[in-house]
Amino acid sequence: MHSTEDFIEAGLFDPIEDEGTGRLELLGWLTDKGFSLEAMVDALAADGLGSIAGDRRLVPGERLTRAQAIDVADVDADRFDRWAMAFGFVPVVGSPAGEIGYTREEARSIGLVGAMSSMFSDDEATSYLRVVGGSLSRIADAAVSLFLSDVESPMLLDGSSELDLAINVHDAVGLLDGFAQQLDPILRRQVLQAIERSRRTTIERHERFRYRYAVGFVDLVGFTAISAGMDAQALSRFLRDFEGRAYDVVTGAGARVVKLIGDEVMFVADDPGAACAAASELMSGFGAEDERVLPRGGLAYGDVLVRGGDYYGSVVNLASRLADEAVPQELLVTEALAEASTTCEFEPAGRRMVKGFDEPVAVRSLTPR
Repeated sequence: MHSTEDFIEAGLFDPIEDEGTGRLELLGWLTDKGFSLEAMVDALAADGLGSIAGDRRLVPGERLTRAQAIDVADVDADRFDRWAMAFGFVPVVGSPAGEIGYTREEARSIGLVGAMSSMFSDDEATSYLRVVGGSLSRIADAAVSLFLSDVESPMLLDGSSELDLAINVHDAVGLLDGFAQQLDPILRRQVLQAIERSRRTTIERHERFRYRYAVGFVDLVGFTAISAGMDAQALSRFLRDFEGRAYDVVTGAGARVVKLIGDEVMFVADDPGAACAAASELMSGFGAEDERVLPRGGLAYGDVLVRGGDYYGSVVNLASRLADEAVPQELLVTEALAEASTTCEFEPAGRRMVKGFDEPVAVRSLTPR
C-alpha cells in the first residue's frame, strides 16, 4: 500500500493544489486495483490518470510487438499488416516503442478474417474490412462522445471529485462487456434486410453490381448561418434532433438512411413512392419548426452501383445536384421517378441545367401533402 508521501514524491499529489479534488482518494482506489506508481505517473503524463482503470478494463492484456502478433494470428505478415490497417489500428498508450501494440485477442481476431479469403478475393475482402473498421470507428466515436457530453461534462460542471469521475469511466466501459454478442441478432436482421433489398432491386439476372433505387437528398438552407451563432451545446442538440428525425422519418416511410453529412441526409428506397413519402415528411417537418432553416431536396430513380454500404452513379449525382438546384421548400424530382411513383403528385418544373450534366434535365416538383 502506497502512502501519501509516496504519491507526493512521485509527483502524483500536491497537498495544496490537489486538496479537495479527490486526487488522493483516486490514487488509493487505483492502488487497490493493482496499479503501480510508475503506471500512474505515465498515465498522469498522458492526461489519463482518471481513465487508466477504464482503459485497462476496455482493452486488457499485454501489448504485443508486431512480430508477436503475427505469430498469434498465424497469417503471413503482408496480409496481417493489410488487414490491421483496414481495421484502422494505430498505436495506443502502453504499446512497445514504435509499435501499434496489439493484444492477443486482437491478433486472433485479425487472423480469423483469413477465413474470408477462401470465399472472396484478397482485394475485396480487404475492402470489406475497411467498411467494418470505419463503421466500428464511428460507433466508438459516438460512444465516447455520448459519455463525454452526457455524463462527464455535467460532472465537471458540478465539481465532482476525480475519484467519482474515474469510477464513472470504469463503469461506463463495463457497459461494453458482452455488447458485441448482444448485437449479433441485430446484425443478422440487418443482413437479411439487405439481402431482401438486393432481391427487390436486382436488374440483371446474371449481374450483381447495379441495382435500381430511388435516391434522395434533403438539406437545410440557412443552417450554416444560424449554426455560427450557436454554442457547442445548442449545436449538438440541433444536430441530434436533425439526425433523429431524419432516421425516424426515413425508416418509417420504408426507406433507408445512407448517411448524414452535416445538415444533409442521403437516403434510398427500392420503392419510389416510399422515397417520395420520406422526402415529403422531411420537407414538412423541418420547414415548420424554424423559418430560418428551410429544407430543399432532390430525388432521382434508376440504376446505381451498390458498394461498401454506399451508392454511386449518375442517378446519385443527379439527385444531389437537384437538391442544390432547388429553392427553399422545393423538392425536385426526375421524370423517371415521377413516372415510377404511383402514390405522390407532381407539378411540371421545366428543364434545368444541372452541374455535371451536358443536357438540360426535365424535372418536376413534388406537390406538398
